[in-house]
Amino acid sequence: MMWYPGHISKAKRKIKEFLKAVDTILIILDARAPLATTAFERELFSGKKVLYILNKSDLADENYTNLWIKKISETSPVISFSKDEPVNKIKKFIKSFSKEKLKETRVLIAGVPNVGKSSIINKISGRKLAKTGMAPGITRGLQWINLGNVKLLDTPGILYSKLFNKDIAAKLLLIGSLPVESIEKYDIITRAYELFKDELNINKSFEEFLEEYGKQRGFISKGGIVDFERTKNNIFKSISEGKFGRFTYDKEVNLWMQK
Repeated sequence: MMWYPGHISKAKRKIKEFLKAVDTILIILDARAPLATTAFERELFSGKKVLYILNKSDLADENYTNLWIKKISETSPVISFSKDEPVNKIKKFIKSFSKEKLKETRVLIAGVPNVGKSSIINKISGRKLAKTGMAPGITRGLQWINLGNVKLLDTPGILYSKLFNKDIAAKLLLIGSLPVESIEKYDIITRAYELFKDELNINKSFEEFLEEYGKQRGFISKGGIVDFERTKNNIFKSISEGKFGRFTYDKEVNLWMQK
C-alpha cells in the first residue's frame, strides 16, 4: 500500500539530530482518530516532556473528544483545539509547561501528515510561516519559529515506514492523512468506507454508494457512465473535510498507552 515519501525518512533523521536542542515535544493528534494519528515511532521522543493537542475537534464527536481528553490526561498534558478557538489557548498551554518563566523553552512539534501542524504554527505566530493545505506532506523541511522565550520547531509529518494495520490505514485515509491516490490495496478503501458508513447507517455497498454519489454530482465520463476515480477521490476529500458530519473513528479510549 505504502505512501512513504523520501522526505519522511529525512525528517526522522533531522528530528533525531535536533532532539538534544529541545526541551518539550508537542504532538498534534487528529481528534477523530487519536490512536491512528500516533502511527509513528513515539520512542523517538523518549526522555522528553510530551504534550498533546487533539486538533480538529470541531470535526470530531464532542463526547468522544471529552473521553479522549480524560484518558490521555492520566499520563500526559493534553488539550483539544479547533479552528474557531482563540490561539491563546495553545500559547498558554505551551508556556505553562516551560521550565522557567525567563528561560528560553524549545518545543518540537510533531505528528502524522495533515493533522494541522502548520496551521497551528501560523496561528501561534500570527503570520503565515508554514505552508498549509489539505494535501498530506506539504511541509518538507524543519524550521524554527520564535515566540519570545518560546521557540517552536515545525517538522514535516512522520509515519511508520510500513502501515501493517488495515484499520489504522483506513482511519488515516478518512481524516486525510493518507492521500487516496496512494492506496494500492482496495480492501483499505473498502474498510474506510465501512467505518464511514457505520457513522451514517448507510445500507449500501461501496460500489452502490459510488454510483449514486457520482450521478448526484454529475461526475459522468464519456458514454454516460460514472467516473468512479473522480467520485472516489471527491468522497474521501469531503469526508476528511467534515462535510458529512462530525465523526470519531477511534472509540476505544482504553487502548491508549503512553510509550
